[in-house]
Amino acid sequence: MIEAAARGDDYVIFDEDVNYAASHAFERLTGDADAFHEAWKRHRAGQDLDTALESDMGEDFDFDDADEMHRRLPRLAALYRGAPAG
Repeated sequence: MIEAAARGDDYVIFDEDVNYAASHAFERLTGDADAFHEAWKRHRAGQDLDTALESDMGEDFDFDDADEMHRRLPRLAALYRGAPAG
């Protein structure tokens, strides 16, 4: 990611592998490739699916707001947007 930012390549954050970041991180922590999916199934089993589907995308915020991006994703924003405004 750092090398891509240095090249000015922001396409890397839209790469399909980004969709698997959570499961890869979980595997690194647990050493079990299936642990994430099993934990996710247990988590989802305890939820009202209609309510859960409404919030799957998380909190809505303006991705084009540089100050908000620096607040929420400071290291990623610093790579692609430079120093925070202020």
